[in-house]
Amino acid sequence: MNGFEKRRNEKKKQIIDALTDLVGTRNLREIGVREIAERADVSPASIYNFFGSKEELTKQVFYQVTEEVFGEFQKLVDDREMPYKEKIKTFLSISTKNQEMLNNEGLKNFMFEDPDVKKYIEEFSVKRVLPLFLKVIEQGKEEGYMTHEISARAIMMYMNSLSSIMNNPEVRENLDVELRKEITHLFLYGLFGSE
Repeated sequence: MNGFEKRRNEKKKQIIDALTDLVGTRNLREIGVREIAERADVSPASIYNFFGSKEELTKQVFYQVTEEVFGEFQKLVDDREMPYKEKIKTFLSISTKNQEMLNNEGLKNFMFEDPDVKKYIEEFSVKRVLPLFLKVIEQGKEEGYMTHEISARAIMMYMNSLSSIMNNPEVRENLDVELRKEITHLFLYGLFGSE
């Protein structure tokens, strides 16, 4: 990579990081290109040159954050030395941290209905998240924390049902940070489960 490409990539990263920080505390609609540019220490024209629009930049932020969070979970799942119960506690901790990072306002008006974003989420879920969860399920069964009576297929159907509910715009509108944390806890431990 030559010097020009390196500087270009650094600027793009600055812009993505700036919007990531801003959306962590504010409603996406309230954040303008000029504010993003100031935060990133670039000109507004740079944002349009790199991304074409605020909407495209927002998609790139979503993709990057998704990859970063997935990377954390991938590393956790691939750790063969870590016991299942510790993985679940760590999973909950990572999930809580990420949910707190994006407050309610930051998630409002996000482009979950955009066809590109929907397609990305669907493909990402099937090709990357599903295999990861299946590995965790198998480890839980091997270590005796999950019953062998419930198939991976049933667990995946349960997860898909939750996903469908969460994709409903009315439901998303009412999901505050605390409720998302409770739902994650409920998913991991069940109604009567203990940590």
